[in-house]
Amino acid sequence: MMRDMVKEADLDKIEVPEGYEVLDATALAERLGIKRDTVLAYLSRHNWRRIPRPNRKLVMGPVWYEATVREWEERRGQKDG
Repeated sequence: MMRDMVKEADLDKIEVPEGYEVLDATALAERLGIKRDTVLAYLSRHNWRRIPRPNRKLVMGPVWYEATVREWEERRGQKDG
């Protein structure tokens, strides 16, 4: 039998390095003020002007680091302004 490496109760105790908070498609959509389905549509079309590229593609789906999203927003703001 395989032991759990991290128990559910301990998940909130794990320190995540600053800027490496992980966002899934739902969290990214909330962050950008769009719908999750819109994120998934942009993702399927590789429309990187509308959303940042995912940092990792996991079995559960793509994930983005908070720091990467923040940098993408800053670069995008410089182009718009």
